[in-house]
Amino acid sequence: MDKLNKNTPAQEDKTLIAGIKSDNSNETHNLIGQCLKGRYLIESHIGSGGMSDIYKAKDLQFESAGIAEPYVAIKVLLPQYSATPEARQVLVREARKTQQLSHPNIIRVYDVDSDNQHHFLVMEWLDGESLDQVIKRSKPLGIKFDGVIKIITQISAALEYTHRQGIVHTDLKPSNIILTRQGQIKVFDFGVARALQLNFDKFAVPNQEVSSPLSGFTPAYASLEQLEGQDGCAADDVYAFSCIVYELLSSKHPYHRQAANQVDIAQFKLEKPKNISLLLWPILKKGLALHKQDRAVSVDSMVRRLATPKWPVMTSVAAAITLIVSVGWLYQSQHNEIEQLQHTAHIVVQQQQKLADYQQLNGQQLLGQYAAITDISPLSKQGLLAMKRPQIMAILARDIEQVPRIGKGQYRNFSEINRILREGQLLFPDSATLASMQVEVDTNQQSVLNALSERLNMLLAQGRYGEHGSNDIGVILNDMQMVQSGYAFVPSDAAFELYQSRFNQALSNHDLKALASLDEVGELLFAHHEQAVDLLDYGQKMSAAVVEINSYNQAISQGLDKPYPYGAAEIYYAETFEQLSVQLDSVSTPKELHAFDGVVSDLATNLPQDFQPLLKLEKRVAATYLRFANIYMEKQYFKTARDLIARGNELFERLGGV
Repeated sequence: MDKLNKNTPAQEDKTLIAGIKSDNSNETHNLIGQCLKGRYLIESHIGSGGMSDIYKAKDLQFESAGIAEPYVAIKVLLPQYSATPEARQVLVREARKTQQLSHPNIIRVYDVDSDNQHHFLVMEWLDGESLDQVIKRSKPLGIKFDGVIKIITQISAALEYTHRQGIVHTDLKPSNIILTRQGQIKVFDFGVARALQLNFDKFAVPNQEVSSPLSGFTPAYASLEQLEGQDGCAADDVYAFSCIVYELLSSKHPYHRQAANQVDIAQFKLEKPKNISLLLWPILKKGLALHKQDRAVSVDSMVRRLATPKWPVMTSVAAAITLIVSVGWLYQSQHNEIEQLQHTAHIVVQQQQKLADYQQLNGQQLLGQYAAITDISPLSKQGLLAMKRPQIMAILARDIEQVPRIGKGQYRNFSEINRILREGQLLFPDSATLASMQVEVDTNQQSVLNALSERLNMLLAQGRYGEHGSNDIGVILNDMQMVQSGYAFVPSDAAFELYQSRFNQALSNHDLKALASLDEVGELLFAHHEQAVDLLDYGQKMSAAVVEINSYNQAISQGLDKPYPYGAAEIYYAETFEQLSVQLDSVSTPKELHAFDGVVSDLATNLPQDFQPLLKLEKRVAATYLRFANIYMEKQYFKTARDLIARGNELFERLGGV
């Protein structure tokens, strides 16, 4: 849209409604430099209409997501219409109509919103120019037929799609069609579009000066039926489409911009554009018929007939016949050779006829049958593919747009989209469009993975292992696999160190619930970490030991006779006895030793006397009493030494009986 005419007259904007008069003051917002909704930074004014201004804006959200071209077009109601509910309804209506239509040749509308007194529509940014500008540049000779076919094939694809959806445009004209720098057509301005076989929309009543009071059409492109107030139908778009084709070929309007109800059929004669052959002129002429019963039935039928070569088959057949006659005249006596040549010529004719039959297929049909086509030469097959290239590219783009989202609608199905792109690249390996689409898809996919990775890294950095919903670690990892099958998330070393610390803490506290949660996270994220293998193994053993110890205690509390789980207890109390052993090494006074002895005695009340870790520790305590006794005996603190000896011997006597 960067070349849209900034001086577009008010009559070109059909977002006009009942009860609102056009304001000739042309007051604008002057929004350049403002940021709507904190997201859309207005950069430049690119066009004006009767009720709205159009701006180029940078989408800051797109920019932060790393999108290379983060631009959108913003259509903003003029200040004098901002307070009018009907005008805002037209804007909403245009957004909803266009959002219903997902097609590569129809402009995408992202959103409709308000910011204080500003009411606006957000559309995709198009780098190109409108067809009315293209037509002006082609004066006075018009555009060559082959160039026109490339344009109208795409317009036809868009219109056929909308007609299948039950929607007619009703205001199709060159200024409502954009040709991008990449050669792609985009149809827009569905603000006055109507559902097939429905009454006209009360919000589409236009400016009396330029349009009928019953609809939002433009008279020069409106069918006779529209001008007479009849309900909209596909035939209306056929008439407007045919006028556009004529203008592209000749740079002139077929009826000199007269409304259809003002054309004197008896006096007016349509002139054939120089850029169309006599053979094809009747096809276009039928689309320009003023009365619906005489008009072509659809734009698709017109384009298929216009785009199908007529002369190659006839030329090839004539050449084959000439070859047969010439050979027969030269070699009348050599009947066998003549028969062989006749057979060859017959095969050539058959090949050409088959090729002609395949040329009648539309893009969708050719895609379905292409792999099975073996009865024409590879070169002819490639030519057939090249001829249908615009249609097939449009179908591939449509199929990608229509791929259902996954993960409850959160994510695009990148796997399916990439499958479609691979199929397209097999057909058109040199396509820059497909390569660009692949880059965009890869970028979007990586952006989603980066966002999920950032959230997961944040949770791991904060030790938030047991959350649910969108912060459930298992759910995030599963989402990553949905976005890219086989994607491997690698946690940082810092994340593992924190996890290891939390795991050891849970082991020390014998926190079965925390251990279970940490074990699950470890299996998901750290199973292949070098230090995690032993940790997770020990955690599983500790969990089993906790369960067994709890089961034993419960049985005893219920008066049941159950053998003590020595193996589980050794795992359960391993860290406890290890810490006590280290603590005993640090005891340096009889007072500290008595205090430590008390701790061990308290622990012994919950353990059987023959529990080996306990016996080993108590023997060390007894030996420490005797060692301290020798020290205090040498210092001649005989009373303290006797007390130490007594307690040491007491322990040894008890342990000797175990």
